[in-house]
Amino acid sequence: MDRKIFDDGIEELITAFSGLEMTEVRAEIWYKYSKHLTDGQWVEKIASCIKRCNKNVPVLADILDTKGYYYESYKPIQPRKI
Repeated sequence: MDRKIFDDGIEELITAFSGLEMTEVRAEIWYKYSKHLTDGQWVEKIASCIKRCNKNVPVLADILDTKGYYYESYKPIQPRKI
């Protein structure tokens, strides 16, 4: 994956998730584990995470596992009826 495509995706995540703090060191780690993706795959995974991530701050696993495991298994907690 092209580094600029990766950086653009990170910028989108930072914009979409205000609580996401990306340091240079963290960005290097994320790139290390996602550079095997094609540019298109990365863009799709970022878009999918922005659309479906149910967290205030996504982690790399949320982005890499956008084929559905996390999202399909997520069930919002329902308040108890008293």
